[in-house]
Amino acid sequence: MLDLTASGPLLTRAIVIGALGGIGLILTHVFSRRGPLIFPVYAGILASLAMVTARFPDVPFNAAFASVLAGMTVATMLALLSVLVRSAKHRRKVVASGRVIKDERPPRWALPLTALSLIASSAAAAFIAT
Repeated sequence: MLDLTASGPLLTRAIVIGALGGIGLILTHVFSRRGPLIFPVYAGILASLAMVTARFPDVPFNAAFASVLAGMTVATMLALLSVLVRSAKHRRKVVASGRVIKDERPPRWALPLTALSLIASSAAAAFIAT
């Protein structure tokens, strides 16, 4: 079982960093018009989570990993929510203009790949920091 008493301050800081990083991801999605600019934002989130995790040397790897993963999950969920809201708004606008929209779904491997990349990058940041 994970002992969250020692990692309480780390977990709260990781969630705050994740929320601020999520806002950065949303702003990048809204205002970027070219290139994969989302990657530097994710790199910044991971770097700041690793630096905050390094400030808590007494926290074991499992708790550090859980904290970094929580921060990354918060950031990604905020970005995902923003994408869903903006795409629904755009879809309503297109349908109101009379154009037909093909009903497509994301590939089946998209969600597992996203989860795997979150887990792997969080584990790497926690490993470097501890």
